[in-house]
This record gives sequence, C-alpha cells and structure tokens, in this order.
Amino acid sequence: MSAASSADSTPNVHGDPTYQTTSLAESMLLLALLTVFQRGIGFVRGVLFCRWLDADQLGMWDLVFGFLMLAGPLVVLGIPGSFGRYVEHFRQKGQLRTFLARTTIATLALSAVGCGALFLFHDEAALLLFGDSSLGAIIPLVALTLAMVVGFNYFIELFIAMRQMRMVSALQFINSVLFAAIGIGLLMAYEVSARSVILSYGVACAVTVILGAFMLARDWRSLPLCSEVPAQNEFWRKLLPFAAWLWAINLLSNLFEVVDRYMIVHFSGLSPEHSIALVGDYHSSRVVPWLMVAVANLFGGILLPHLSADWERGEKREVSRQINLLIKVAAMVMVGGAVAIAISAPFLFEYVFQGKYVGGLHVLPWTLTYCVWYSLTGCAMLYFCVAEKTHIGAIVYGIGLAANVALNALLLPPLGLTGAVIATALANAIAIGLAMWLSRRYGMEIERSTLLLVAFPLLLGLGWPVALIAWGVLLWLALTTTWLFDAEEKKTLLGGLDVLLKRIRPAS
Repeated sequence: MSAASSADSTPNVHGDPTYQTTSLAESMLLLALLTVFQRGIGFVRGVLFCRWLDADQLGMWDLVFGFLMLAGPLVVLGIPGSFGRYVEHFRQKGQLRTFLARTTIATLALSAVGCGALFLFHDEAALLLFGDSSLGAIIPLVALTLAMVVGFNYFIELFIAMRQMRMVSALQFINSVLFAAIGIGLLMAYEVSARSVILSYGVACAVTVILGAFMLARDWRSLPLCSEVPAQNEFWRKLLPFAAWLWAINLLSNLFEVVDRYMIVHFSGLSPEHSIALVGDYHSSRVVPWLMVAVANLFGGILLPHLSADWERGEKREVSRQINLLIKVAAMVMVGGAVAIAISAPFLFEYVFQGKYVGGLHVLPWTLTYCVWYSLTGCAMLYFCVAEKTHIGAIVYGIGLAANVALNALLLPPLGLTGAVIATALANAIAIGLAMWLSRRYGMEIERSTLLLVAFPLLLGLGWPVALIAWGVLLWLALTTTWLFDAEEKKTLLGGLDVLLKRIRPAS
C-alpha cells in the first residue's frame, strides 16, 4: 500500500517511500511462510527444552524470558513501539532522517541506563525474579541479554513500520534458527541448565542486531535529507505522549501476561525451588498455545502501519471494518487451532514430554482459553493505537492486571496451579470485554458477530469436545451464510487468498 497524505496541514511532498516497501498481501504471505518455519522451529526447540531441562530450570527460563519481554520495552520508554504509528507520519513530512536519528540515540541511552542498573543490583533483581537472592550470579547474563533484546525489538519494530517485511521475515527467521541451534548445542555440549538457554537467546539476538544495523545503514543512504528539521520540543511533544502511553500499555500488558507466574513464586507458600518447578509445569502448558499469541502479535504489527495510513486519509470506517474482520478471523482460526492442540495434548505430554509435566496437561484447557482471549485483546488494541487513544489501552490492561492479581490471590492458595490459570483466564475475559466496550465508545463500529466470536473461546475451558462441536457449527455458518462474515468481508478474504495463491504458484 502506498503512502497516503497526512492528516496534518503540512503538504505531503514525499508521496512514495524511497526505500522498498512490501504490500499488505505480500506481507501476509511472508508472515504465513515465516510462521510455518519459525513456529515449527520454535515448537521443536520448546519440546526439546521441556524434555532436557528439569522443571526448576525450565521454570527459571520461563521467568527470565517473561522478564525480558517485560523489560525490553520498559527500559526504552516505549519509543520503538511508536514506530508503527509515526514512521509514516514523519516520512510524509520529509523528516524521517531526523526521526530515526533522534529515536535511535534515545533508545541507546535509555537501554544503557536500564541494563546497567540491572547489572549493579543483581541480588535484588534475583530476589524479585526468583524469590531467592542466592541466584544473583545469573543476573549479569540476563542484563547483557536484555541489551540484545532491546536492539532486536528496535529493528523489528522499525522495519515493520517501514513496511519492509522481507527484512522482518529474515531477521525473525535467523533469530529463531540461531536460538534453536545454539540453545540445543549448549544444552548438549555445555550445561543442561537455564543458563545455556539464556546465553543462546542473547547470542541469537546479538547476531540479528548486527544484521539489522547493516540493513538500516543501506536504507539510510536512500533517504532524502530532511526538508525541514522539527524543533526538539515540537518533535518530542508529538512523539512522547503516544510513546509514554504505549510504554504504560507495554508495562501493564506484559505484567498482565506474567504476573501469575510471579505470584506463584511469591504467594504460593512453597519454597523457591518448588514454586519455580511449578512455573515449569505451567510453562509446559504454554509451549504450543503461546505460538498462537505470537502469530496474532505479528499480524497486528503488520496491519498497524496500513491502518494508520487509512486513518491519515480519514477512512475511519475502513479501519473499523478491518479490525472487526481481523478479530473474527483470528477467533475462528485460533479456536480451531486450540481444539487441535487439546486433542493431541495427551500424546504430547505423555510421550514427547516423557510424562514430566502432569500439572501442565491438567491446566491446558484454561491455558488455551486465556491465550486466545489475550490475542484478541491485542487485536482490539489496534484501534486505540491508530486513533491515538493509547491511554485507553493502558486502562484496559491496568484493570485486567488488577483483576489478575486479585483473582490469583483468591484462587491460587486453595487451588494451586489450576487456580492461577483459571484466574488468568477470567482476567483476560474482563480485559477483552472492556476493550470492546471502550473501543465502541470511542468511535469503532463493532459488529454483533464480532462479539459472539470474542465470547467463543470460553467453550475451550469446558473441554475440546464441546468446543469442537461449536466450532463446526460456526464454520458452517461462516461458509454458508452472511451472518458471521458479510459479502464484503468474504470478498476481501477470498481476494487476499487468491493473491496469496498466485504468489505461491505463479503462472508459468
């Protein structure tokens, strides 16, 4: 999709990017191919980690990875997260060089401060992460890995915003392959511990940061000089409110996603060793379901720049239509995938995981439920980002986080891991319901069929037979009626499918 004129009064003097972009259809194709390879590699990697690591080491890796995903956006104040909204804005005004230079310097400075503080206060960080300050020796490695994660996130966010999905696909794929190869190699030849996994992830991110820097340097030479350099005050006044609220959303959403594991560590009443092992059980139930969350996040990241371009043209109804369609398709696909996961779960846990994680199998239905709801909440959040109402997203995740903490405090002590997962599922139900209600209040047109499909994942918690029957009925309605997908939506889906098939099988 070509760039559109900005809603700003400044005339658009740069109608087309000087760097090569990827169309929405090709972006989706690349994402589909990336998903097949990368998630396949991720699945094999996750399975081997579960087979080789003891429950306490697996739980330690889960806690560290959750911290990295939480701290990555946190230490840089959400600045790279704003790229999807503002790269196109500043490009159309001829100020992309200035935008990139200023945000890059700010990101480097903030990440240095954050990672340095983590390195200095390693004992306190270990107490926070693991409930045991004696594990502080591993924190310096976590700090170095965090620096690489910040760099990796920076380039992924930037190239998505620049609609260069070939680069995104390459970096994501290389990162996944390196993480798997180095991680498996270290576990086999060095040490069967969480330390090996953390080190392998840091090295994989470091390599892709170097590659991303080379790619950006190539694009930098093709960017035109800024036609008008914005004043520092004006520049940051435009960017920081959005970035600050996005930072709050990242903080709250990531806390929302990891708080149940940290409550297991600090409030289960178990020793640090036993509580971390329980987190390992929990991790085993998320190995496959979390792949769906990652895919939904990728689709949302790709769609955001295109939605922003439509919004800048004043096509707000089109934005609502596309988000409705995204939520409905995501719900249908993810519930179908969740049913398939649930059916194959006994074989996975008994034979592939060698019967090591019985607790993970027991809570899997509710893990699937909340993973789908968490993904749909992320899809709904796109509207607040495009409409520059990111503070509303912070409210959604803040209330969801408070509900998660309260429900875990209520259900975790008597029910253990089952209580923690049910509490998280209920908190996600509150979050997606609130997101839909608030987006409607702020102008988004929400269809009744969207609301129905948003509620649909609840059936996963009742067991896969019930969910499978309901999914079959809804699939039949989707194919034979216009009740779930209207004629225009079906035309869009069929058109996109036709484009993808032609690219996969080009005419000879």
